[in-house]
Amino acid sequence: MKSWKFKILFPIVLIVLAVGTKYVLWDLPISSGKRVGNLTKISKKGKLLKTWEGTIDEGSGDKLTSYFSVKSDKLGEELYKYEGRQVIIYYEEYLVGWPRDTKYNVTSWKPKEMEVMSISNTSTDTMTKELGKTLFCSMLGSLYKNKELYDQVKDFIEEDNLYLYKQYDKCNE
Repeated sequence: MKSWKFKILFPIVLIVLAVGTKYVLWDLPISSGKRVGNLTKISKKGKLLKTWEGTIDEGSGDKLTSYFSVKSDKLGEELYKYEGRQVIIYYEEYLVGWPRDTKYNVTSWKPKEMEVMSISNTSTDTMTKELGKTLFCSMLGSLYKNKELYDQVKDFIEEDNLYLYKQYDKCNE
């Protein structure tokens, strides 16, 4: 004859095991990381449980493609609006992906352009020089509409500032 303790404890142990298994398989991240590349596809799909699924081409020599899922509808909709552009996605990997297509769930993302702002000081100096060159060349280009003024400015720069005049030659590169 089964005791009343068994009738009560067995279902409790079973429920605890089921909840623990669900947590380990679907909710406990085993790794995290980031991917950078071109967001080539993102769509909401599924027959019963719809999830956001996407691909990102990382653009290395052999055209590496990564597949990912997005749990959050808000993140999925944001990425959907950014399809076809360069992005940085941050993800967590789980043991099992179901009901999603992959084990990789995107937790956040940002446009790749924003990454440029947080690069080291050396890169910032390079960016500043490029920006200066671009502005200088744009200014000269806007003067070209008035050929006489353009030639006067060019001659003045050649006489007064040889460094700046050499920058002028780089405008046509």
